Order: sequence, then structure tokens, then C-alpha cells
Amino acid sequence: MGPADAASAGDVRPQSRPPLYVSDYGNNRVVRLPSDSSGQRTVPLDGLVRPTGLAWDGAGDLYVSDTGNNRVVKLPPRGGDQSTVPTTDLSRPLGLAADAVGNLYIADSFNDRVVKVPADGSGQTTVPTTGLLHPWGLALAPDGDLYISDFVNDRIVRVSAHGSGQTTVPTVGLSQPTGLALNAAGDLFISDSGNNRVVRVSAGSGRQRTVPVTGLSDPLGLALDCHGGLYVADGFNNRVVRVRETGGGQVTLPSTGLNTPTGLAFPPTGGRPGRY
Repeated sequence: MGPADAASAGDVRPQSRPPLYVSDYGNNRVVRLPSDSSGQRTVPLDGLVRPTGLAWDGAGDLYVSDTGNNRVVKLPPRGGDQSTVPTTDLSRPLGLAADAVGNLYIADSFNDRVVKVPADGSGQTTVPTTGLLHPWGLALAPDGDLYISDFVNDRIVRVSAHGSGQTTVPTVGLSQPTGLALNAAGDLFISDSGNNRVVRVSAGSGRQRTVPVTGLSDPLGLALDCHGGLYVADGFNNRVVRVRETGGGQVTLPSTGLNTPTGLAFPPTGGRPGRY
């Protein structure tokens, strides 16, 4: 998920953003929504069943949680074939996150854990956590700390990258949190799906606010662009909406035939190389 930088916080300029990738859960596909009027495209992926989480690594590889097949697939940037990420015993994988060196994190929901697949191929490990029940969304902070939406427990946990353990992010009234996103200031955005809203937790003060978005029904994945735009997969309304991080300027992105859009992600460097 591309972080929002210091460019004019109230200025959402869709014409200058990269394409947005959307996991179209009910149609078993991933689609690409361009910022111009060139039209929606389906990403060439085979055999997906109920895809959810999306993530990119720094090399431009796209990762997709192929939830119905209990696997994660990887699509290289320049026309290569998709492959299955080597994992063990996943059960309903959902959210994904990739760090700067290519380590992949997977919310292994029905196993109540998050697993890490190291970039060096050394094999899957389990991230040390306590008490997770159906983890859903993931977000990585610049310092390597990992945020996890703990769906059944109605909370967000933060796992330190430096060995100091797990903490619960102070929030009020969450119900079935799903998608997560972090901006460059460290503010955390949370899809509070059970309350049909998105909340923002400020990095400095910890203050929680509801982002003014109207008409949401089961908000799921989130993404941020580099111009202060927040994107919400509005699951039961079969649409993706864009607002300013601070609220206002809400629009529905042009799309065709979405059925429960679930995951959202921008390419890491402003555009995907190759044919996709």
C-alpha cells in the first residue's frame, strides 16, 4: 500500500496516481483500475478462488492471497508465469504485507497466526503473537513494526520488530476490523467493518477520528496514494471509493462488474513494469 507523502494533504489528484489493483473476491480475479479513462483490465492470473489480500515487493512482484485455495500466488513484473509462494498449512490466508527487502507476511486467518516468508528462502516462520482470532489485515511501519487487525477480538495489535513484544493499539468501539493502511506520518487507518466506517488513529496523540465517508457497507481493504487520497474497498456496495485522508471529496472509482472488492494495492514505485 503506497504511503501518503507530504504533498498537499487535501489535494487528491487521480490523474497523477498509479493504477490501483483490486482483488475482486466474488469474481475470482484481480483487476487493474487506471487513473485515466483507458479502462479496467483483468490481471492474468490462473485458478484464483476468492482472492483477498494484495501486496507488492520492491522488485515489482505482485502477491495475491488466493484464499479459497489456501495459498499465496506471486506474479513477476515482466511477463513471467505466476508461481505459488512456498508455505505450509495455510488456512484461509487474508491480508498481506511485504517489506523493503522482500520478506512477505501473511495473515493466516483460520490458524489464528501471522506467518513470515523470508526473502532469502530460509523457510516460513510464525510471527510471535498472543491471542489472535482470525487476523485479517496487515500493515508494516517504516521501522518494521507490524500492525495486525485482530478481527474477532475487535482490536489492532502492533508487533515490535525489535523484540519488545506485542501491544494493543488504543482504539474505541471497533467491531470486526479488516483493512489497514499507514501514511508517512504514521497515522493508522482502519476499516471498522462491523460499524461500516473507517477510522484514523493519529500517530502522535493517539486520537481516534472517523473519516467522513458516506454509505459504506462492509468496508474491507484500504490503500493510500501519494497525494493524500484514501481508497476504500466498499465490499457489499461492490465499489471502490476515494476520499481525502482528512475527509471530503468522495468519489466512486469507475469500474465494471465488481463483486465484493476486498483487497487494494498500488504498485510501489508509481507504476507496474511490463504487461500488467
